[in-house]
Amino acid sequence: MFSFFEEYVKHSALNFGQAAQGFRFLLTHPDADSLARPGTVRHAVAALPIRAKRIANDLFFAVIPPHWHHTDQELKSLHGYSVKQWFDAGYGPYRFAETGEYLPAHEITHEPRWDPRCKE
Repeated sequence: MFSFFEEYVKHSALNFGQAAQGFRFLLTHPDADSLARPGTVRHAVAALPIRAKRIANDLFFAVIPPHWHHTDQELKSLHGYSVKQWFDAGYGPYRFAETGEYLPAHEITHEPRWDPRCKE
């Protein structure tokens, strides 16, 4: 039972972190950069629906049990990191390598508005 609770809390932390990042950059998004120059009203109008959909998605997945949509192996990976680390991974995914390791500032390749769901 403790394992279920731990997985639920850590998964929620990740998704709440993603939602917090969405609120932080509500009116700007890399996927809107091709539509308008960042900092313009047109860019904000283009970015808002992208962020709003992702925030709604992140909040939905923060509430439902991760066991409904993740494999046992994915759930086991939650145990290696703290709740704070999972929140940070959602809030600032640009700060982490694909392996999950924290990147030093000089190795960060993504900008702060980026999230893994951005178009390439």
